[in-house]
Amino acid sequence: MLIKKNCMFSTAISVLIAVAGQADAASCPAGTAAAAAKGKISNNVVSDAGIVVGAAQLEVGGVKVKCGLLGNGGVGSDSSTHFVQTLVCDDSLPVTNPATGQRETVHSQITFNTTGTGVFQACNPSNPLGGSYGTFQETSVPVPGTGRGMFQGVTAGRIAIDGSINCQFSIDVKFQGEICMPNQK
Repeated sequence: MLIKKNCMFSTAISVLIAVAGQADAASCPAGTAAAAAKGKISNNVVSDAGIVVGAAQLEVGGVKVKCGLLGNGGVGSDSSTHFVQTLVCDDSLPVTNPATGQRETVHSQITFNTTGTGVFQACNPSNPLGGSYGTFQETSVPVPGTGRGMFQGVTAGRIAIDGSINCQFSIDVKFQGEICMPNQK
């Protein structure tokens, strides 16, 4: 159970990395263009239920943002991982509220579906946190309809994630790929 818990947390962190999808221009839907994405995530597992929180440094198409991360998921008995992770970034973009016509500010947001596999080993049972440590590789793809700000209209992309988790439930991730950003009008 501890190994499963640790893997879940690691996977959740990987989802944040997924913000930087990995797709080629040919695989992007009409009306979008592939933008290179890369970055790193630092997070911690915060509950036995597979919830992780963290911070991501992300660069998409040359734009750098810092984002908070909230993930939820788990690790299967076969070391497969599945997490859903949402990023909310520190940028501020002006938009017009369609109901009022007033200018408002929105912070970029996107949710990723992340799956992969890991290699985990049990931690020393005397460790107060217990659990497992190891490495994992995952792939994240954007969930259509979840984008705000610069991610408004994003429906495709692919991000490759490499990460590790330690016996203190700290997760470190590096990611790169592409995300299909809507063409500017």
